[in-house]
Amino acid sequence: MSGVAGGGSGAGGGGSGAPSVRRVDDRLGLAVRRATLGPVTLVTYARDHVTVRTPSKPDFRDGNTIDLVDPPAPEDLEGWLRRFEDTVGTLGPPHTQLRWETPVPPDAPARPPTPDPELAAAAEAIGLELSAVTVLLLDELVPPDRPPPAQLLPVEPPAVEPGGPVDRRWHAASVLYRYAAGDGPADWRDQPDWHVAFVEWSVEQQRQLATAGRCQVWIAMRHGAPVARLTVIHDRQGLAAVEDVVTHPVHRGLGIASGLTATAVAHHFEAFSDSRIGLAAEPGDQADRLYRRLGFRPHATVWTALRPDPRTVGDR
Repeated sequence: MSGVAGGGSGAGGGGSGAPSVRRVDDRLGLAVRRATLGPVTLVTYARDHVTVRTPSKPDFRDGNTIDLVDPPAPEDLEGWLRRFEDTVGTLGPPHTQLRWETPVPPDAPARPPTPDPELAAAAEAIGLELSAVTVLLLDELVPPDRPPPAQLLPVEPPAVEPGGPVDRRWHAASVLYRYAAGDGPADWRDQPDWHVAFVEWSVEQQRQLATAGRCQVWIAMRHGAPVARLTVIHDRQGLAAVEDVVTHPVHRGLGIASGLTATAVAHHFEAFSDSRIGLAAEPGDQADRLYRRLGFRPHATVWTALRPDPRTVGDR
């Protein structure tokens, strides 16, 4: 991915022995979001936007979008929607999506951002819903005060073809995705078929990235069973992202997610010392605060203007 060369000092660069990366880049919010895309997604760069298309999965929202280099003017939204229909829309996606980013000071408090009122009104007038996530970039890794009560392990890349013995731990890590939907069986059973199919497709994309050396899954083991998982994905050009951090509800509040994130990030820097590494969090939520304690600092608010897939409207 162009324009994301590392600007960091790498492992041990902060004087304290912890990985430290200088904050020298801009417009990395959307690049962090795109760094997790799999091999079936096509990314095309233009002067004022980036077109993202996934022909084999047109209902993949973040794989079928237009990312704008600058925030749009309210009067330009309809023109960008036409651009979406003329490009990404030819694949038949059930949604329409535009994204852009606005900078956030690294010392900004953890709280939800306020959209530009004129832009929000213009989006609502044409049926677009605005939402936001905070993208944080690692400044200097601050390990947790205490090790978590779990064994933290990287998961071996799975077999190229599913079903080998190595895949058992990979499967166990994937099962933890159910807790992203809710804490109990009723929550999992109520998931619509399209959502279940999408999770299975996403796991397969991670499988392909892992076998290609671009993805590392980590799990936390406790009492002989996996209780948490996360993924680190990189783009081979100096940018990495942490995603899919999930902890079993019974084992939350013990510092497992913090320890797993810190360990995975430190190991990533051992292999890619000049990497930039980021992640996305809901502004002001518990995960946002957790990542800030580990040394991640706000970089940008990524705004999404979405005309949603009709299948998802009743699920929110």
